[in-house]
Amino acid sequence: MRVALPTILAGLFFGITPQGSYAQTTSTLPKSWNDAAAKLVDEVSAAMSPTSVTLDVENISSLDVSSAGSIAASVRAQLQRHSFSLAPENSAAAQTAVRLQLSLSESAADYVWVMQILNDQRDGTAVPVMIVAAPKGNFADLGADVQSLSLEKRFVWKQAERFLDFALWKEETSTEFTLLVLGTNRLTTYKPGGSLWQLARTSPLPQATPPSRDPQGTINLKEGKISLQGFECVGDPDLAGVLQCKASTAARNLRGPLVDSPGYPISLGAIVSEKCRGELISLYTAESDWTESDSIRGYLTKGIALPRVASGNPIEFDGPVTSLKAEPGTSAARAVVHNLKTGEYEAYIVTATCGN
Repeated sequence: MRVALPTILAGLFFGITPQGSYAQTTSTLPKSWNDAAAKLVDEVSAAMSPTSVTLDVENISSLDVSSAGSIAASVRAQLQRHSFSLAPENSAAAQTAVRLQLSLSESAADYVWVMQILNDQRDGTAVPVMIVAAPKGNFADLGADVQSLSLEKRFVWKQAERFLDFALWKEETSTEFTLLVLGTNRLTTYKPGGSLWQLARTSPLPQATPPSRDPQGTINLKEGKISLQGFECVGDPDLAGVLQCKASTAARNLRGPLVDSPGYPISLGAIVSEKCRGELISLYTAESDWTESDSIRGYLTKGIALPRVASGNPIEFDGPVTSLKAEPGTSAARAVVHNLKTGEYEAYIVTATCGN
């Protein structure tokens, strides 16, 4: 088990970005342009199997640098959604990766985007050139006041054993955090000690009978309560003391609500507390199962019943998001991810930032 530095976690939780943290910040594209990018990558996926690729972009149109960069970012995100991996520039992987060339040109009525596969190895099979059209004017029609979200994921914790939720808690009179990790059969508390977290307490938790194949649980620091399938436990405000647990028959989804999100029919969702200039901010995972990589994307809406509009680019993960819960009083959510590359379970704070 590896642990993160308490001081770094404190900075992560309150918005200080440490060196090397991952963020995606891209201007929102019109829906027709996002659809064009998706169609272009659909054709790439039909022409070749997912593999390691590089993407070179040539802008020979009247689009400015920012707009061209937003289109390239959308195409890269779509490639990752189709399980293509993007090799870093000037890396060893880039030397053997398939080269994709995206050319941004235009006609009198439309922008014309052309994708070429430059070094795909095939035995006598011609590789088609992919071409899509995107209507002009849409980017300008967005206006200067259209809201855009950028998402940032911040690593908090990882361990080999599965866990269901996590929380960082700090007393008002203290500068130190307590880290709570809710496992399938216990709550583990860590306190700062030197440069690493030190195990402070392990509190056993009751188990449902028969045991669940898909256990769920959540930590609610505001109410000083832990909810498990079939049980609720209460304790001190930081839940670090003795827990009192009792059976509960309340039916609830403790992983996060399953929602019907545009483009993601079966996904986990969280509506965060803060708004983006009056619009509700929600975060949703992609449509995937427990054997696939996953992503989280931000949406804006003027009301619960109104259609949600995707804003900004998704953030990618190396495995399925098994839990997604809003962090009270913030524009962030807690995400638990099963990393399929390492086999470990990871905790992230995903924060949505409102911008233009």
